[in-house]
Amino acid sequence: IYDRIDPNFKNNDLILDVNVKATEGGKVKVVTRESNLNIRKGPGTDQPIVGKAAHGDVITLISKANDQWWLVRDNDGEEGYCYSQYLEPVQ
Repeated sequence: IYDRIDPNFKNNDLILDVNVKATEGGKVKVVTRESNLNIRKGPGTDQPIVGKAAHGDVITLISKANDQWWLVRDNDGEEGYCYSQYLEPVQ
């Protein structure tokens, strides 16, 4: 839409596309809404749950299996895979 004002735009709209990268060996924070984050034996929902991390927990990113599943270690030393959508880098 050039030379026109978007009728759906509001002056308090804020659009940000921030890409913060988590690094292997770094810390990541669990950002689930209300429930615990499942830690699984392998990278997929078909894999058995081997542990859980609570909202707000800070855990260690070991490696990224792919863009969706990351291998993590919790504070008790347990390792497994978590869905990356619920993890954000700690800065």
